[in-house]
Amino acid sequence: MVALVGGIAVTGALAQNVCDDLDGATAKYEAFTANYQKKDVAGKEAALAAGKEFLEKWGACESWAEQVKFVKPWIGRLETQVAALKEEAVLGPLFTRYDAAINSDNADELYSAGKAILEKQPDNINIIYPMAVIGPREIAKGNNKYNAESLRYAKMLYDKLKSNVVFTRKLKTGEESIGVLKYEKTRPEAMSELTYTLAYVNFYGQKNMKAGIPYYYEATQLPGFFKTYPAVYASIGDYYVAEAAPIGAEIAKLIEAIKAAPTDEEKAKIDEQVKAKVALFNGYTERAMDAYGRAWSYAKSDTPALKTYKDKLMAVVQDLYKRRFDKDAGVNEWVATAVAKPLPDPTSAVQPVIDEPTTTTTSAAPSGTGVGAANGTGVAGKPAGAAPTKPVVAKKP
Repeated sequence: MVALVGGIAVTGALAQNVCDDLDGATAKYEAFTANYQKKDVAGKEAALAAGKEFLEKWGACESWAEQVKFVKPWIGRLETQVAALKEEAVLGPLFTRYDAAINSDNADELYSAGKAILEKQPDNINIIYPMAVIGPREIAKGNNKYNAESLRYAKMLYDKLKSNVVFTRKLKTGEESIGVLKYEKTRPEAMSELTYTLAYVNFYGQKNMKAGIPYYYEATQLPGFFKTYPAVYASIGDYYVAEAAPIGAEIAKLIEAIKAAPTDEEKAKIDEQVKAKVALFNGYTERAMDAYGRAWSYAKSDTPALKTYKDKLMAVVQDLYKRRFDKDAGVNEWVATAVAKPLPDPTSAVQPVIDEPTTTTTSAAPSGTGVGAANGTGVAGKPAGAAPTKPVVAKKP
């Protein structure tokens, strides 16, 4: 008991001695107040160290209660500020590199600096956005090495925007935005461009038309630049032609089989197969005409290059129309009627179109034309292996 009481007495005496250490407490408190408002890391770290020691030694002293009350809330603030300054010291040069890469259209540097930033700020959607949407531009330049990353980032943001992710930036107009510099977009613009990116990179970069076509259709249904972008509709036309090509080849083989059939009964059986294939081929041809017709209707002709593109689109439509209906007259009226209706969903089943009467036991393949999508340049030609005509640009980057 004597020992315990003695210990308490000693502890109380020590505490009293610390509280009486006026010079020590004053020095630490003044070291804190001299540094806590400094802008550099060293100054703030000095304040943080002094403040913590002051609270540890004199935090329980009634004579320093007012100073303790002032210092205590600053500890958390200083810790946050020091961490932010240290991060800025690392990120500042990276942001400078990133901005320079955007201004110089340097994809290699954009991805290098961008990935380094995302290691520190993995949820920075403003950094992710340009990395997502440069895919189509790079593909148009013949650079396919960022296809997978462009798709990954584009899908990431596409899903986030669908979930109404909070934007952290605003334009001068006050409207919320995403991205930086020339890639800064409003929410509707960003959703349109991300959808287009997913379409384009899949369709042309990855050569996966089926993966890209739903996004192309979605882009036509969203507000934004790509809703009326001619190349979107031309690419949908490319898809129909590519899907119809195997049908045309099958028809050509069946026609040869009819000619080789030994009996009229066998010829008639094959002829029924041809009729069904021709009807389906007609359906694809009309879908393609619809898509290219819309591309032509949206295309501008303000410059020689734009006029050339618009004229080529009409040439494709005219060729399709001629081969489908075996006439030239009425193509403009057909296009006007088609585009006045809602765009057919290219992921929906194409319905056969039957012409009556239909005679297929001839040596000719059915009417039709196509615009391929290899490297963005299509080739118009008959479906059954006929010689192609002049190249037609089916899409623009």
